Amino acid sequence: MQGFLRSRKVVGVFIAVIAVHILLGVATFGPSTSADLSDVPVAVLDLDGGGLADEVTGADVAVIDWVRSTDHDALQQQLDDKEVAAGLVIPAGASDTLAALGPEATDPVVLELYVNHGRNPEAARNIQSVIEGLAEGAAAELSAGTLEALGQAGATVAPDAVATLAQPIRVEAVPVNAPASAADAQTPLVLVAMLWIGSLIATLVSWLGLHRKDTTPTGFLGAQLIVVAALAVVQPLSIVAVGNWVLGMDIALTASLFGALALTTALFFLLQSAVLNWLGFGGWPILVLLWLFSFTLLSVPAEALATGYRVLIHSWLPSRFPYEAIQGIVHFDGAGQAGTMLAISAAIALGALALLLASYYRLRGRDLSVNPIAERVARAGGSDTEVSDTSDPSDPGGTVTTGRGSDEPDPLATPAVTEPGEQARAGDHHPARS
Repeated sequence: MQGFLRSRKVVGVFIAVIAVHILLGVATFGPSTSADLSDVPVAVLDLDGGGLADEVTGADVAVIDWVRSTDHDALQQQLDDKEVAAGLVIPAGASDTLAALGPEATDPVVLELYVNHGRNPEAARNIQSVIEGLAEGAAAELSAGTLEALGQAGATVAPDAVATLAQPIRVEAVPVNAPASAADAQTPLVLVAMLWIGSLIATLVSWLGLHRKDTTPTGFLGAQLIVVAALAVVQPLSIVAVGNWVLGMDIALTASLFGALALTTALFFLLQSAVLNWLGFGGWPILVLLWLFSFTLLSVPAEALATGYRVLIHSWLPSRFPYEAIQGIVHFDGAGQAGTMLAISAAIALGALALLLASYYRLRGRDLSVNPIAERVARAGGSDTEVSDTSDPSDPGGTVTTGRGSDEPDPLATPAVTEPGEQARAGDHHPARS
């Protein structure tokens, strides 16, 4: 114990703890704690042309980036393509209606706000709140000016006109591409997370199991390709069943969704296997970092991420593209750039396949009979003993043997104890009599 406490390994313990704190802080909690929604694209369809649109959107609001839309069809396309988080429609004749406000009863101007919940429910709620606040501000200013003018003129306001004068502009929110429930809103993230974990388990188990004395580099890669082909069929069926029967979700396994899940399974398995084939257990931290960053960043609206997270990490994450593809299939009926994201996912999967096949040259220079876990344990213990798997291929447990020859005595063996009489008899020699 004292030897350990006096060694450098004690310092290593504290360094490891601090490193884990930093890693968890940056990868797991950093994206949410530093989140600040800004520059969210919102479309404006101005059918009035009388200046009300400029009055509502003229306020300096950092959270919104206003973009113009030409007609209802264009606005619908922007919403379905996830280009905008919401669409505000200024009705025709709105300015004339507001200009005619007076003591007689009139109807208020109703602004239609199409809120794109399928894009990101959290961002949608925030944007709806901000736009309603802007409309209330414009209405309050207009109401105060109108009432002041009527008071100076000594006009009598009809009872039916009071409500309109108090709030001449109203916002009517219309949900678009809205998930059926809170659980439905989480469906894309849940599916991608389960696909990653399932693929990772299959990758690790197959990679370890293929390290046997009879395995060649060609057989190693061939087995991995067989596993990914089977996994791409089994895993989509499994996670949808778990989601529906265990988690209480309502996932319809359409052909397009099954294809997206199968492609995502292949992408994840090929990428993970390529990393392990090239780097061995040294590639494990890469896969852990991808896991930690991916599902924290995907749960936060892209416009809320800090610039470093959004540009340096979120923009290229392999899990981001299948996530958006599945989101388009589940919440946008196949729109929402699902086709584009599936094409990018397929390109990444092909790149991972090429990287996996190229690892043949790496595997050819490696002793595939060595058990990676036993080898790592031996290295950690400072042993230079060769650890290999000499078991029969049908034996899943394997037999670990050392590099010591069969005639070499085992230094850990307990010496045999013999009686004095036996020792004397063993030393007697009886030459043959002639």
